[in-house]
Parts: sequence; structure tokens; C-alpha cells
Amino acid sequence: MDSSYLLVIDDSPNHAQAINSFLRNSGMAVQVANASNLGELENILKEHSPFLVLVGAHLPASLGINHVLQAADQYSTPVALQVNPESTDIISTALTTHSVAVINAGENDQLMAVVKQHLSAGKSVREHSDLQHKLDELRHRYDLLLDSSRDSIAYIHEGLHVYANRAYLELLQVQGMDEVEGLSLLELMAPGKGGNLKKLLRNMNRGNFPAETLAVTINTPAGKHLKAELTFSAARFNGEQCIQMMVHQQDANLILQEELDKLRKTDLLTQMLNRQTFTDRLTAFISEDHGADCKSAVLYIEPDGYIDLYQELGMQGIDAYILDLANLIRGCMNDDDLIARVSDYGFAALIRRDDKSGMLDTANCIIENYSNHIIDLGDQTMSAACSIGMATLGPLTRDAEEIITQARSAFREASQKGNSLATYKPTLTTVSSGESERDWVERIRHALNNHDFYTVQQSIVDLEGESEGLFENRTFMREEQGDTPAREFMLAAERHDLGGVIDRHVIPQLMAAIAGTGDRHIITLSSNSVLDFSFPSWFKHQLDDTEVEGSQLILEISAISAESNLKPTQRIIDELRKLGCGVVLSEFDNDRRTLQLLEYLSVNMIKLRPGLAQGLSANRANQDIIRAVVKGIEPYDIIIITDEVQDASDLAVLWQCGVKLVTGDFLNEAPQVVGQ
Repeated sequence: MDSSYLLVIDDSPNHAQAINSFLRNSGMAVQVANASNLGELENILKEHSPFLVLVGAHLPASLGINHVLQAADQYSTPVALQVNPESTDIISTALTTHSVAVINAGENDQLMAVVKQHLSAGKSVREHSDLQHKLDELRHRYDLLLDSSRDSIAYIHEGLHVYANRAYLELLQVQGMDEVEGLSLLELMAPGKGGNLKKLLRNMNRGNFPAETLAVTINTPAGKHLKAELTFSAARFNGEQCIQMMVHQQDANLILQEELDKLRKTDLLTQMLNRQTFTDRLTAFISEDHGADCKSAVLYIEPDGYIDLYQELGMQGIDAYILDLANLIRGCMNDDDLIARVSDYGFAALIRRDDKSGMLDTANCIIENYSNHIIDLGDQTMSAACSIGMATLGPLTRDAEEIITQARSAFREASQKGNSLATYKPTLTTVSSGESERDWVERIRHALNNHDFYTVQQSIVDLEGESEGLFENRTFMREEQGDTPAREFMLAAERHDLGGVIDRHVIPQLMAAIAGTGDRHIITLSSNSVLDFSFPSWFKHQLDDTEVEGSQLILEISAISAESNLKPTQRIIDELRKLGCGVVLSEFDNDRRTLQLLEYLSVNMIKLRPGLAQGLSANRANQDIIRAVVKGIEPYDIIIITDEVQDASDLAVLWQCGVKLVTGDFLNEAPQVVGQ
């Protein structure tokens, strides 16, 4: 380890020796050097790089304070002055041009503090200098490696060249970096068929780098056109995130390279995609934005009774059998479908159709055609059957492995029956534990992907006989046996930030149905949407797109949610009022905190807590609650709505309690269904 030097300037060497003894007795391992003339001063500064120059109280006659300060500045070394209290001339001279530390010559504690401070700082400076030197050396070596590489490499930032090695410059036939600096990649490269370089660069700036190469034509500044393939990866240059681009020029071995690439991506027997390539293509498809109108699914297909077939046919016969099934699957597919052999006897396909029935038709085409198909195996013929599992993709599909697993799960269900099709749907349980809530979340995500939410519109009637033209909208999740109302799944959805997704799925369908009617509708809003700052802007776009007037809509917010999120609720109510919309607070009762909400929230209506109106004629306690609510809202210009009224005999009691608007099964009307 290098010694740390303290340079003492004094006319007597004894002063340096005294300081050396004091510091060593205090446990500080430093080397003390003395200089009494300018030559010694410069020599020690140059050879030993002291961490501090300490000017004693008796400056040598041959050295002026300005000489010391100028020499120290040359080597960026700090200076401290040891002076007697009455010696002010040297302090004044030093401070006119430099920043120095001043300590009392008779105070050893001050000396110790200054030495410790600068010793620590000097150590940090030396360590930083060493690290910087090592870093510079690494950068130099890396630059040499890049520049001497045979591969053509360039660094791209915001679509522009920021670095190019020698091989890249030679490929473009330019003399130096200045000829490509500022040159846009979009001007230089023309992607092949189906390629979109601009979109690719945008995705890479977000950290999404392609797994496959991109075929391009390079239009060099010299006017030549070169065929090449680009490989991209993440990199840093001068502290900035950028894209490293490696260019592989196509040559006479292009055909061989294409064949090798094809072998890597396809199954040898069927010439379909192999599993890895299918998974990569499916992953890329999931990451793209396909819009709400895209209907797509993954099919997983296997022959029924494969184990028995293998024992009966043997290796050669089973290959012919699998190839025959592959050809039949191809015959039922569209040109843009992705088909792959993903196991010894299993196939997967990504299909895109206009609607769900189109996807079902494709799967049934395979099943029906195969069950009526005679397989020619050379010296024998046979018939067989297959089963298919289908999993639908949607905006909440997370990855390729997930959707393939879902399709295989549906296949297992179909194979138990044989020669059949099953569509994946997660098992739904009641929300009573963390595990079962995850089941709810999977079911909700599946319902969103498969458009399984719909809304029932029910009239709201005025007990005073006036025609309101007002409707309530209640959302349900479609199930195979008994559809599920929102009150059973919405809490789980909101806890997992899916409530807002459901709102954005349901509301556009409702607006499309409301447009042009002139009716007014109550639409429920989740807590997630209340907390979402972007919701009002999105909602305004929906109004503009559907040409629905804001005055036609009344947004329903839970009083429980409003109490927990008072400021966000105030904010969204203000935003909705700017659009002309009304607001209703639901789940309202005579609780003091619920009634206090009306002091802070400007609402048009309140809706009584569910259950208060059921069996009301015989329930004195509920009648008292309703009367208390009516009395509590008297200072406000607010209308009360009661829903879920089942018995017409309760209407008179509700009217006597002061309720004006009611809805429920007592109407015996055929409800309007939206999004079924």
C-alpha cells in the first residue's frame, strides 16, 4: 500500500519531526516530509503527491506564500496554514487568491482534525483515480475489440448512428464516422416483405428486442444496394441506453443459410413449425395490440388412443399416421394460421377469425373430417379420431406457455369423451380464501378475454306516475350453469385491479346501445375507475365516439368506496359533471358516516342498500332505516332509488316512507340484454 505523505513547509526541519512524532503517537500512519525551498517543494509534490501541504508558522525566507500556493495548485493539493493568533499578514495574503485552511499553531487538536479530514479525502481521491484509470483501460480495450472485429457493428440511439466500427464503415463504403453520424437507420435500411423497421425500433426503445433477425436491403451512401440481416441487442454508449446492431451481409451461401434456418424452425416429418418457433411466434403475437375486434385462439390437437395406436402400428406406421393427420389439419386452416407439431403426437395452431363461431367451425372441421377419413398406411387402411382443446386469447393473456397450457387442459377434458372439442374455462369457486380468490381472478381474466360479460337493463319507475325514461344497468358474468352477478365477483376483481378493466369492457357496449334513444341510464363504476386518473379522459372519448350526451348517463359509485376514497371521489365527480353526467351513491343507509358524505359530495341520487326493500311490509326495522335516510337527505336536492323490489305489495310502504323511484322483479318486464 502506498504511504500517505504530509508536506510541511517550515524554516526548521525540527518542526516537521515534531509533527511526525505527534501524529504517530496519535496512531496516524503518515509520512512527514519537509521542504525549505522551492526546489524541494516541487520535487516532493511531483514524486509523492502529498494529501496536504502544511505551512508552518515560520515560513522559510526563500519561499513566499504565493510560491507555495501556486505550486500546490499545479498538483491540486490542498493547503493549510499554521499561524499564531497575532500573525495576520500571511492569512490576508493567502486568502486574497486561494481557499486555505487556517489553524492555530498552538492547537494540536486543530492540527489533528485537519490532517484526518484531508487524509481521508486524499485516500478517496486516489481510489477514485485508480478506478477511473481501470475503467478507461477497459473502455480502451473494448473499443479496440469492437474496432478490430470482423463483424459489422453499429450503435443506434433514437434511430440515429452514434458509433460504428471499422467493419461497418467498410461495409457502407464510407471513410469515417462523420459520414454516418446523424444518418437515420430508416433512411439507410429498407426491410423485407412484412418487416416494419420503425415499429421495431419503437419496441426496442421500450426494451422489447426481437429474437429473430430482420432481413433488409442497405442503400449505401455510395448508391449500392446490399442484402443483409440485422441482429439487435441492448447496449450502453457514453452512459446512454442504446441499441447494438450487428449486420450480417448475405452472400453466395444465402440459400444454404436459409435452409439451415428452416431446419432450425420446422419439424422434419410434417414440415410444420416446431414447438420453440411456434412459442416464439405466439409470444410475439400476444405482445402486439390487435384491438378489441380480433378473435383468436390456440387449438391443441391429438389423436385419440395414441398409445394403443403406437403399439399397433410401430415406429414407421405411426410416422405415416402423424403425417396424415398433419395434412388434414392443414386442409382446415387459413393461409395466415400458424400450425406446429409441438410433441410426438400433438399439434397446436394459432387461428384468427371474425368471430367465435368461426374458430369453433375450424375445430369442428378437423374433428368431423378426421372421423370420416380413411388413413392409407400402405398395406393397411384404418379410421381414427382426434380431440381438440381450445383456449381463447385476449388482451389479458400473459404469455404463450399460459395459453398452450390452457388449450392442453381443455384437450384433456375433450379426450375423456373422445372425438370432441372442449373450450378452456377455469374452475370457479366461492371467494373464501386466498387460493379460491385466485380462481376468481383467473375466471374474470378468462371472461374478459372471451367477452363473457353482459349487461341487463331494467326500467326504473316513478311511484308518482311520471314517466322517467330511466334505466338501471346490472352486469353479469356468463357461466355454463347460472350466470354470476357483479356483487359476487367485483370485490375480487377490484382487489386485483380488474374492476377498471371490466368497466372499460362493458361501458362501450352500453353506450352503443344507448346512443340515439334519448333515455337516461345508470351505469355502475368500480373503485378502480374512481382511482384511475385517466378514466375521465377515456370516458369523454367514448361519449364522443358514440355521440351519447353526458346528460343521458348517471354514474353509480358505492358509498362504501366513496367513504374510503373521499378525495378521488370528489375529483371524479367534478370531472364527470364537466361532461354533463350525473352521479348516484349506492349502498346507502342511515349510518352517520354515510349521511355525512353528502356534505362533501355533490350527487343527484342515492340508492338504498340492497336488501332494505325485501319483505318491507313486515319489516318495521327496515322501514325506520328508510325513513331515517329520507329525513337525513332533506337538506339536499336528492332523489332516492330503491332496487331489487320483488313484491308489488311493498310499493305503498316505500311511497309512504318517501321513496320516489323503484325497480326490481315486481315489474315482470322482459329485461333488455346488452353484450350477450
